Amino acid sequence: MASIKCLANLNRFRLVTFDITDTLIRFSRAPAVQYAKTAAQLGVTDIDQVAMERCFKKEFMAMNRQYPNWGCNIPNFTWQQWWSTLVSNIFYCAKPDIDQHKLKELTNILVRTYRTSDCYRHIEGGRELVDRVRNAGKKVGVISNFDPSLKKVLSEVNLADKFDFILTSYEVGFSKPSKEIYDASLAISKVEAHEALHIGNMYALDYLGARNAGWSSILITPNEIDLNKAQPTHGFRNIKELLHVLDNDVIEW
Repeated sequence: MASIKCLANLNRFRLVTFDITDTLIRFSRAPAVQYAKTAAQLGVTDIDQVAMERCFKKEFMAMNRQYPNWGCNIPNFTWQQWWSTLVSNIFYCAKPDIDQHKLKELTNILVRTYRTSDCYRHIEGGRELVDRVRNAGKKVGVISNFDPSLKKVLSEVNLADKFDFILTSYEVGFSKPSKEIYDASLAISKVEAHEALHIGNMYALDYLGARNAGWSSILITPNEIDLNKAQPTHGFRNIKELLHVLDNDVIEW
């Protein structure tokens, strides 16, 4: 059950949405580490880890520039192709002479693996926070810059059934912080912007994006610079801190 104080703090809202990555779940290991580990399992062991990390960042940024939002607006180009292209580019960058057959196998394995629970772990307090909001009688949803596989990922980590809807940027055609993705969530829930609260870890995408769409928002991040940008009662270093305030203090919206 939600506490009396929690009910009061959330009273004005009919809808509460969550970001996912680094808000409720995070990678079990850094992607570059996972890529190198998977390669080693296939016998590709001579990949420099530093080069892999550099190549991952470089190629991920390049793909986002060339094919934003997982390529959702590119004709005849699927999100699976987006990830396959990224994986191939990363390995070509880190190991230009990689065997073609090994690369194809690596690509297929990694695209599949990142849709399973092996690559993710819960952030402490995340499930408790979602349950607290549900027990307060709110509609609960997800707004995430993600491809359509997010529903499967959340099912794999036993979170999918906690949400009334799961909205991805790919399916909407707009990424946070665009107002359109927040508006799409309102349309699904049949609520007004002033009745909605979004919780996430990115200042620009989550906190500011929601506020610019007319919502209230909460920022959860250990980044002191970003915390100082948020209103004093709307920024928290971790979920445990937010839970404590929900149950014991008054949040001024």
